[in-house]
Amino acid sequence: MRPSRRSPRTGDSSSPLSLAGWLFADLALLLFIITVAVAADFPAVDAEAAAEASASPSASPSPSEEPSPTTEPGVQSDPIVYYIDSDASGLIDGDKGTAQALVAAMEDDIAALVADGYTVGFAMTFGGAVEPGVGGAMAESANEILVAAFPEFFGDAPTRAYWTSSGKDGIEVGTLQIELFLLVV
Repeated sequence: MRPSRRSPRTGDSSSPLSLAGWLFADLALLLFIITVAVAADFPAVDAEAAAEASASPSASPSPSEEPSPTTEPGVQSDPIVYYIDSDASGLIDGDKGTAQALVAAMEDDIAALVADGYTVGFAMTFGGAVEPGVGGAMAESANEILVAAFPEFFGDAPTRAYWTSSGKDGIEVGTLQIELFLLVV
């Protein structure tokens, strides 16, 4: 008795050729479905709009159609940075004299920016301290004081308070590093 042999072409569903065929068919079907889904996202072309788009432009431009330069809205990539020495405990405790000194230190610069039409996109304030909790609280207090003192400049811009270690890069205990990212005018 001879052992029976099956040819891969005679319906053996476990042969490599059969599996490759099914894989190809599945991938082709998937590609078709993706193509249909992408095509459905595009709006239908109106016949009149297509005719207008294909029409040749006039040889002389209309004098009333002058392009105006436009600026994309956004935030300037380079911040304006202020370093202000303050009384850390006075800021945290809400001392009015410390708050007035902070406002006075920034008042002229902010008035000039407001006169030029600038507003804050967002602000980051770093409080110089030995411990993170003190530096963060100091920066948060400074943000609250500045937003209250200059509402037309800060508006509803987000402010963030951070700690920076004192003793590095000229930062001492009580030094505020205020970074203002302005909106493009």
